[in-house]
Amino acid sequence: MRAEQERAAARLRDERALVVEFAQRLRKRAIHDTYAGLRGQDVGLALAAMLDSVSLVLDQVPDQVRRDAIAAARCERDGPDGPNDPRRNRKGLTSGDGH
Repeated sequence: MRAEQERAAARLRDERALVVEFAQRLRKRAIHDTYAGLRGQDVGLALAAMLDSVSLVLDQVPDQVRRDAIAAARCERDGPDGPNDPRRNRKGLTSGDGH
């Protein structure tokens, strides 16, 4: 029973981190859009704020809300076709120490 609780706590921690990272990426993208002169960044900022709120109580929201938030975060992180999707967010060729 204890091991099961630890696994559940670890899963919740990982899922919460995933949703928080998604909110951070949305917020960053909205801010970049502002500098690019685009409109509508308020929607991205509002969604990021909502995801921040959901992440704080991820274990208390309805299961459907939790599943949808996690699925959206995974889709944004990995691309629509999962972790092997060639469109997924990857680090650029120049990231790293430059060598």
